[in-house]
Amino acid sequence: MAQFNLAIDLGTINTVIYVAGLGVALKEPSCIAIETINNKRVVKCVGSEAKKLIGKTNNSIEVVFPIVEGVIHNFQLAKLMLKEFLKKVAPTGIGKPRRRVVFMHACGLTKEEKNRIRDLAYALNITATALIPSSVCALIGMEVEENDPNSHFVVNIGGGVTDIAIINNNHIIRGATINVGGLQIDANICSYVKEKYQIVLGVNTLETVKNSIGSLLNNDISAINVVGLEIDTQRRKEIRLYSQEILPIIAGAFNKIAEACEALLNMCSSEVLSDINIYGIYVCGGVANITGVDKYMSKLLNLPVYTDVDPDSSVILGAGNLLNNQTLLNTICKEMK
Repeated sequence: MAQFNLAIDLGTINTVIYVAGLGVALKEPSCIAIETINNKRVVKCVGSEAKKLIGKTNNSIEVVFPIVEGVIHNFQLAKLMLKEFLKKVAPTGIGKPRRRVVFMHACGLTKEEKNRIRDLAYALNITATALIPSSVCALIGMEVEENDPNSHFVVNIGGGVTDIAIINNNHIIRGATINVGGLQIDANICSYVKEKYQIVLGVNTLETVKNSIGSLLNNDISAINVVGLEIDTQRRKEIRLYSQEILPIIAGAFNKIAEACEALLNMCSSEVLSDINIYGIYVCGGVANITGVDKYMSKLLNLPVYTDVDPDSSVILGAGNLLNNQTLLNTICKEMK
């Protein structure tokens, strides 16, 4: 099989690219800014530069996130965005290696949605493409032994969706993808602030609130000052938000995740349940950085819960490990077909 040299996690919030032999070469927001000039739409910028423009542009510039809930929503803009990202880390041309890419995906993707990823790769002249579930990569990224015969439970909480999977020998034996993630939490915080304080917070501010004071601990006293626009006057107004105010919002999201986990556990054999009872549940993804995730989930599910040391990187580091172990990668690819 092909010798793969790139791994791409094309996420709702961020796109991460791992280059074999180099490591993580790019991590930028999955967004693109399109400017209309003389009735023509052109790419103004992508990634971090595009995200900086949110809420700061005139009507001629639109900032778009082309990946929605883990699925390619706007094919053309996804292609233009990824094209620019690849230019930065894997330029093509004479003497340059061909792009052979492993794409990670949510385990709940349909055949049609997977084919859109393959079509995207074809449109970008990617020579060879492999698709591997993000949860499988996450487990490898958390350094579970390659030939471990035990079953493991992985919960990957991303920006758009949460991927839940029970994995044995790099196979998903039970899995589900639910529409709960960082963006939904942000939207609920926005609604809360709008109703209580009569102000509207920007997209980037909401993300900062969640990341700074988001907590599942009842005794957390974290707080943050934020600025928004008053609904009635459209004037700038500063308020102070406390962790305990948004705790019910955070908890609501994790309650839904726990319910999905419970449903999956109820489908398992006693042998699989025995493994999970011993090894617990591994939690990763950007939203896993919220304070108290392990204790809260453990209490709900009555199981040990472990948050990865760097939960944001579990998936891409696992994919990187596969690039460095092409034998295992090719075995997984064959079995995924």
